[in-house]
Amino acid sequence: MTEEVTPVELPWLDEPRFQCFGCSPRNKIGLALKMFRLADGRLATDITFSDEYASYPGVVHGGIVSVLVDELMGDLIALDRGLLAFSVTLRTKFLRPMRTGTHYRAVARIIREGNGVVHAEADVLGPDGSPHVMANSAYQPISSVQAEDHMGLVGADRDRLAHFFDHAIG
Repeated sequence: MTEEVTPVELPWLDEPRFQCFGCSPRNKIGLALKMFRLADGRLATDITFSDEYASYPGVVHGGIVSVLVDELMGDLIALDRGLLAFSVTLRTKFLRPMRTGTHYRAVARIIREGNGVVHAEADVLGPDGSPHVMANSAYQPISSVQAEDHMGLVGADRDRLAHFFDHAIG
């Protein structure tokens, strides 16, 4: 995996209330994913899961893998479309077990948008580049009302992030 990469700084990492399990460095039990761009524009992250994320001995829990792909696709949409969105569907196909202690690369791309949602795909590749997981998801933009109701963002917190909300798709 020696492809040209450009590190990506996620703009919300400095938000004081931000504790995202997928990418926040302040979440003590989270994945603390670091994103980067590949030369072809896809968003990617590299990860080696520890035994704390296992289901069976030496095998990464499928729910944790689903967090990985959901986080990557959602961050891609936020970065490329300038909006925060909730996943409304997430389909994950496990082609082969992922092992703890093994290096993986996950890559994501937006595939289409319309009818109020953005669709993305992600793959998780093993050290030899072989696919271990294929995922796709649909994301619905978050409205400012949902930001208040579901996320508790009000006042200055909501105003600071207002540019991420109330986007229409298709």
